[in-house]
Amino acid sequence: MFKFSGDTRGNVALIGALCAVPVLGATFGVIEIGAIASEKNRLQAAVDAGALTGAGRLAIATNDKGQAASTAAIDIADAAIKNAGILSAMDYSVSLAPRNAALTLTASADHKAMLGFMGFGNERIVVSATAENMGKIPLCVLQTGVGGTVLKDQARIRAIGCAVHSNDYISVSGGGMIQADATQAVDTVTGPVSPAGRSGALAIDDPFADMILTPPTDCVGKPKKIKQQTGTVETLPAGVHCEEFDIEKDATLILAPGDHYFMDDLKAHSNAIIQGDDVVLIFGSTKAVKFADHAIVRLSARRSGRFAGFLIATTRDNTQRFTIASDKVSKLLGTIYIPNAQLDVETAGNVAQDSAWSIIVASSLQLKQNPNLVINTAYAGSGVPVPDGVGPNRNAPRLTK
Repeated sequence: MFKFSGDTRGNVALIGALCAVPVLGATFGVIEIGAIASEKNRLQAAVDAGALTGAGRLAIATNDKGQAASTAAIDIADAAIKNAGILSAMDYSVSLAPRNAALTLTASADHKAMLGFMGFGNERIVVSATAENMGKIPLCVLQTGVGGTVLKDQARIRAIGCAVHSNDYISVSGGGMIQADATQAVDTVTGPVSPAGRSGALAIDDPFADMILTPPTDCVGKPKKIKQQTGTVETLPAGVHCEEFDIEKDATLILAPGDHYFMDDLKAHSNAIIQGDDVVLIFGSTKAVKFADHAIVRLSARRSGRFAGFLIATTRDNTQRFTIASDKVSKLLGTIYIPNAQLDVETAGNVAQDSAWSIIVASSLQLKQNPNLVINTAYAGSGVPVPDGVGPNRNAPRLTK
């Protein structure tokens, strides 16, 4: 008869094989978990790079609704994935925050199990990255309204290191020139611009629209006219000025540090001098400034307080023309913010060349009679902070998540 019933050697082998199953499963599981984590990390790095590239493209926006930025983001991420030779069935999606303030790139891909043990390890990997559009190029000239940015005769804007933007159009004619790191307009850019300008840009909102510019007190009665002349020197304390100031014939007006509200016109001509440090000049609804006839102007903006970084501003109902018609306006250190008024530069020679930095935000901008408007960008070390929304705070895009 058969005598195998007492032989247990096969049982040992079977038990050993059965015990090996969970051990192998655990081993394969560790391998697959590591592989998934590695591929997810590489996919995240690729998506991070894509989001940063896309957000950088938003810095000089076009009216293609962000399509160029979205395409760039996907192309960079996809190239990185293909170079690594990982994953399959890639899918991408891009979303833009309001006003193109940020770009989010999401990517998903199938991870196939390396060993396919009982199907373990097949997984859909999804990652995303959001990058802020910080504005790769500092914004130093922003024309916000209608009327465009117009240069005639031999007029020039030299804004090396920053961007010139028009919410309307830019027209350069008669031998004029704009030199800037970037020049763009919502409508068209025509005439000599170096490097070439970009038409069809997205509009840029007024970065200071919420700032309160109302004077602390009102002026009552007919304003007094103050004519300062023949070499006199006067110091004007900060505060609300209801008088009209006419500075002429080698007279000097020194503005004391602080906030100066001019409720009537400020004029300087006939070699007059206007100077002030740590000041802001805020003009009422129907008033403006005119620097003419070789008037010497040297002004630096507020260093602190709610108007820190601002040099000349207007109330929001001011639609006047602010005129620089002197060839000796050498220092305008700070931000000129006249959101509904026009800035006219009508002189031969350099304007603002001694300023560490200047920023202009105006409804319209007109240059003629051969001026060279110099927009410097030495923001650091000037002692005057740059307001948020313009200048150097428009740096390279950054990842936020």
